[in-house]
Amino acid sequence: MTFSTRALSVAGGIFFLIVLISSLANYLNHFGAAWKMIAALAASFILALLVFHWVLRMNRKMFLAIFLSLGFAVRMAWILWNPALPESDFLFMHNAALQAVSGDFSFGDSAYFTSFPYQLGFTMYEAAIIGLFGNHLFYLKLMNVVFSIGTAVIIYYSASKAFNENCGRIAALLYLFYIPNIIMCSVLTNQTLSTFLFLLGCLLLLRGTDSKINWLLAGLSLGIGHLIRPIGVVYLAGVFLFFAPKLWGLWLKDSKRRAVSAAAKVAGVFAVFYLLQFLASASLISAGVTHNALSGGDRYWKFMVGLNAETNGSWNVDDARYANQYAYGEERDRAELLRIRERLENKSQLAELMGRKLVSMWGSKDSSPYWSLQGLNRWDWERSLSNWEGPLYVLMCAFGFVSMLLLWKSGKHRDHHLYLILLLLYVAAHLLIEIQSRYRLDFIPVVILLQSYGFYQVYAWIRRRSHSPAYSSSGANGIDA
Repeated sequence: MTFSTRALSVAGGIFFLIVLISSLANYLNHFGAAWKMIAALAASFILALLVFHWVLRMNRKMFLAIFLSLGFAVRMAWILWNPALPESDFLFMHNAALQAVSGDFSFGDSAYFTSFPYQLGFTMYEAAIIGLFGNHLFYLKLMNVVFSIGTAVIIYYSASKAFNENCGRIAALLYLFYIPNIIMCSVLTNQTLSTFLFLLGCLLLLRGTDSKINWLLAGLSLGIGHLIRPIGVVYLAGVFLFFAPKLWGLWLKDSKRRAVSAAAKVAGVFAVFYLLQFLASASLISAGVTHNALSGGDRYWKFMVGLNAETNGSWNVDDARYANQYAYGEERDRAELLRIRERLENKSQLAELMGRKLVSMWGSKDSSPYWSLQGLNRWDWERSLSNWEGPLYVLMCAFGFVSMLLLWKSGKHRDHHLYLILLLLYVAAHLLIEIQSRYRLDFIPVVILLQSYGFYQVYAWIRRRSHSPAYSSSGANGIDA
């Protein structure tokens, strides 16, 4: 086992342990009594074990057919029951999409899109759906359902590739029935589509190492994902950090031709990614939709907000008023950089802020019910949904810690390193930039994937302790420890 393997597992273990402790404390306060929290955790754990025990008896086709259908039905029922209208940024983008369909692109010069031109990618996607199917929110929400189910399929194959078939089933099940993944289908967020595209890109990279087409398709998938939600730099950094040691190892083993060939494939991913960004920006500018590159805008805003110790890195009125005093462009950039430098001066305060941000973003109550139920006056549902979601999230963090511990000891299953690197990079990024608990939904699928190994090993341990006959390691039920 290499030092990097151990270091990754240790870093991942520390992350999951911190989030486990903070989420336990948060949901203990939510439930109001320790016995209620313990009962909820026990009930969730036992139910999960029973469902998984049943699932193992199915063949692969039956498992996928039954549970993908159930996941689809639950999501459809939710979006049909929940007529929530878009709010906040989602409303800005939806209104702009309606204008785009009618041929009016004046929104490109508005303050919102001047500050955040990268939101134009998702706006144009919404406009395309509205143009194809008509101006009804149902069609946009239906596409959320489709991409959410697609993500479950990708997670199944990704976890199966990274660990084994059983972990793939565990990960798919948890994603399909984890409440935030269901109820956010009624919200016109760019996270549902971008998550599908980013995870598809990762799966293509891991499954198609000998296929040039797969590498190019991976670059295309990551590039489109970045156009929808601008966090692609995290994935590119993760791809580089994952493959660089492999390329260096090939070079040192005198496999220089193989090393050069593999490096060319990685370079192809980056080339396709950035070519797509250039073409998209050039097309929107030439069409008169915007005068700014998609990579432009208010570049320092999220850093300025993220370093505000008084608000724990969350959006606040004070920073908004401060920024709005200055004209967009160089003047605002200078003013925001000045405030950023001031906030970086106190190193001890900065370290404390990062600790609080980590706990707040990853250990606080999930905000999906708030976004999904806005305008419906059904806040009784918000508490009920939190009661159901909270214990499962705590268990996921616990199994994530178990995964890191067991993977540290065994040194097996190297493909999971890509997802662990990506998660740690994303966590690190939000130590500096603005946080919302909603932003963790981008990487909840990765958390689900990584914790699946810990869940399966706990299940297998219980099976051994109960002296039940072990399942075959091959065949229809395909169990691989």
